[in-house]
Amino acid sequence: MRPERKAKPLAACNVCHALTNEHELLNQRCTAIVNNRRCYGIFKSALSYLWDACEGCEATGMIGSQVCTECKGFGWKMYG
Repeated sequence: MRPERKAKPLAACNVCHALTNEHELLNQRCTAIVNNRRCYGIFKSALSYLWDACEGCEATGMIGSQVCTECKGFGWKMYG
């Protein structure tokens, strides 16, 4: 039995492109650490972004029992 594909990420940081699926973080400051400092970007809706399914995990976010390192467990990568 194959695992189900994950839904596309809900939001992305407008500066560092960190991803999140938490509704509470929409329009809030990014939580990622960049160069030993908290990113100054804002999580904005990513519904209109173009996405590619991760080839490593086939959009499941997992490779066996491990989190996919290519997509960081989201199953999707921003097109580009």
